[in-house]
Amino acid sequence: MTLEKGILKRIRAISEKMKEGSWKLGAHEEGPIELELKVGPSFVLDRSNQWYILPMDNENKAIAGTGYAWVLPADPDSPDHSWLIKADGEIQLTHDQESIIVRVNAETCKLLAYESRPQADSFGKRFQLEFEHGEKLAHSLASLYWGTMLPSVIERTRALNYPITEGYVLSTLHSTYSGTYPDVDHEFQIKGRMSWGNELDYDVVRRMIELQIKLMKEDPEGLWRDPCAIQPNGDREYHVRRSSLDGSTNAIMFLITGNVEVLESAWLYAAATKDMDWLRLHIEALEGAASCIEDQMDRYGRLWSDVYYEDQVIKDGRETFATALAAHSFNLLAELEHRLRRDEMETHYKKVAAILGSSLAKPLPMGYWDEANQRFVDWVDRSGVAHDHIHLLANTLPVLFGYTSKEQEENVTALVDEHMDQFQRFPTFLAAHIDHYTDAEIGDGGPYDLCAAGRYWCWDAAYWTWKKNGKVLLGQLMRVAEQAAKEGYVMGERYDMNYVYYIDDKDWHGAAHYYEYPCVYSWVLIHEYLGIRQTFEADLQISPRLVNTGKVLLEQNEFQLSYEYEENAFKAVIGFSDICIKYGFCEIVPLKKVKTNTLLHTASHLCVIEFNFRRVASASGVATTL
Repeated sequence: MTLEKGILKRIRAISEKMKEGSWKLGAHEEGPIELELKVGPSFVLDRSNQWYILPMDNENKAIAGTGYAWVLPADPDSPDHSWLIKADGEIQLTHDQESIIVRVNAETCKLLAYESRPQADSFGKRFQLEFEHGEKLAHSLASLYWGTMLPSVIERTRALNYPITEGYVLSTLHSTYSGTYPDVDHEFQIKGRMSWGNELDYDVVRRMIELQIKLMKEDPEGLWRDPCAIQPNGDREYHVRRSSLDGSTNAIMFLITGNVEVLESAWLYAAATKDMDWLRLHIEALEGAASCIEDQMDRYGRLWSDVYYEDQVIKDGRETFATALAAHSFNLLAELEHRLRRDEMETHYKKVAAILGSSLAKPLPMGYWDEANQRFVDWVDRSGVAHDHIHLLANTLPVLFGYTSKEQEENVTALVDEHMDQFQRFPTFLAAHIDHYTDAEIGDGGPYDLCAAGRYWCWDAAYWTWKKNGKVLLGQLMRVAEQAAKEGYVMGERYDMNYVYYIDDKDWHGAAHYYEYPCVYSWVLIHEYLGIRQTFEADLQISPRLVNTGKVLLEQNEFQLSYEYEENAFKAVIGFSDICIKYGFCEIVPLKKVKTNTLLHTASHLCVIEFNFRRVASASGVATTL
């Protein structure tokens, strides 16, 4: 009996079919189990005290690991299977001219068939989205994960001999930018990987956070700066200043960005893993990261952040949305302190968050609110001049984090509605009037940041989740999925859609084969739309924003979850002993406090939760859930 099929060209082993899509292979007496497959994306996993992934590339045509190996078709839309090889032993992969040769040093192994881009994590744990558009969303999720997110982890391959290897994850698989970028990039790399709910991705996240902690501790100025980049030769960019196109002004790039985001990253990791020993080990370093942010606050609580995300917009002062994100991260740090019972530091960070938050809503010049136009300005420069191009996040984040009055919230809602077509040109344009930026505001590297980047979409999606608007989330996900399919699931950096600054029939500019949209797509789909969230109160919180009825299956070890959403009912089956459910306006329901309309069944480690709900019309006529 032979298995030669699709990309599988040859097997030297004794084969036994176990079930559909699954075979047991045994070694012949004369040598190891050997498979020959057509060339395509290939990976092995390896574990010492933690999990690593080794992607094969042009510089690493021989890789070896233990337990798991993957070979995929070259075409993500191929009808051919990809193959997972599982064994209790070493697995070696070599690129031999036109083939991938797999050698398994074990008496037996399993051979499992998956889709061309496995709808599964790196351990083969499947996910299924059985609702309208679900298959398209799932295929895009798989294609972006296997095509960009996993190949970007080069700790044990290309980075093996770099001065720093642990946590060294590429932002682009194009050779132009070969460094790892803690400021900005690590935030979304981490969020994307946290979405996948498995040990390998969590281990990568932990190492990325620890890399940032190492770099902040080693800041030569002792200021706890999280640097912009670390290059393959070990060079670190702690201080990057850029000038405007006309040379009239300049600003520091990402002065506090990494320090703000590493606090949120640590919260996400700790909430997911409940690893208090890890948190206790690093809490003082996280406080050091926070000190860099506090150093930029004036006595009125205004944060002089300079440039936050936009590295080609020169913002030489205090940004509204940077202040909002900083306040949010200080609240998260306060919760981490609370979990460790560090009461004094918890109180301190709550106070800092409150000061930052209160400064947001104040009118200019002491705050960021433009009373004349009834909206938040983008930034105020160091000469006291307010700059305002109707920045999306500058307006929505203060509302999202609860720092606005009811009147301000209503004005922001009207503003977003008024400029909806522009903001959603492609998820998500950063400002309503990008055509109004001047040469004194655009960086000397060009205007390519004046468009849609995944970093803006991530927070825009959070706003629409808060607004309980799954329709907008689905529309965003579908547009990104369609664009990804158009490009063979290899996405660029910034999407300007052939608009304003770039009229050249190309939808994107910046770095090629970039991490950002694949990572943020994972986060928005799983965290925002499917509603799978980390929390300290339970193993998971489920807060879906699904537009259509259907089923969701997530087999990943940290999820072990399936749920069904019907017209007037919700049912979840969870492989944990502690879970909370939150749907629409329903309160969180821990197992120990089950509501009267909730049916609960438990059997060993498995629990089933069901509840019915009714729909009512709100004052605006939009259906809500009770």
